[in-house]
Amino acid sequence: SSGINAEYGGKAMTQELLDSLNVKQLEGYQDPYLKRPLKFGEIGCFLSHFYIWEDMVAKNYDKVIVLEDDVRFKPNFRSELAAAMTDVKALQLDWDLIYLSRKILNSKMERWVPGSSRLVEPHYSYWTTGYMISNSGAKKLLTQNPTQKMMAVDEYLPLMFDAHPNKEWSAAFSPRNLRAFSVSPLLIEPQFYIGQDGYISDTETSVIIEEQVKDEL
Repeated sequence: SSGINAEYGGKAMTQELLDSLNVKQLEGYQDPYLKRPLKFGEIGCFLSHFYIWEDMVAKNYDKVIVLEDDVRFKPNFRSELAAAMTDVKALQLDWDLIYLSRKILNSKMERWVPGSSRLVEPHYSYWTTGYMISNSGAKKLLTQNPTQKMMAVDEYLPLMFDAHPNKEWSAAFSPRNLRAFSVSPLLIEPQFYIGQDGYISDTETSVIIEEQVKDEL
């Protein structure tokens, strides 16, 4: 299709590329708000994260920080992150994922980690602007074979720590045992928010997968 601006690994996202990758959308998936299937940009975004998880497992990295390309660091980012990780170590938290940035959807459902003033137990959240992932977390995300039942990556992460409100989607993935935490306050934010001058979205402005493509997925 023309006009597709999504990329992963420097490759433009096209239907031919999707076919070669054997990517399939989760049966019954629709954007929760816009009620549409995945866009090419969302597929490209998911694959960008997916290949990072694969790479860190293949190279046996202990943990990595994943950042999207439009982030802004909060003041004192490094010292605040170091302080949060000091809590992680002191409390001997067994973690898979630590959000450094996210869109909090229901703060009333979240709780402080006992003994910490810098970490919370996140509930359903959006965005993958910035997060830390452990080797064990990457393995859990990969084991589910998510390219064969793909959804937006910021829907997939909370689903995997069993905080997603759509139980039909959740039922397609088991176990949903990602051990997730979030720093608080958040340490990274998008460079621009929706509606601001300069805001550009590679996912929202891309093309919706065509009807015949949906049938194949």
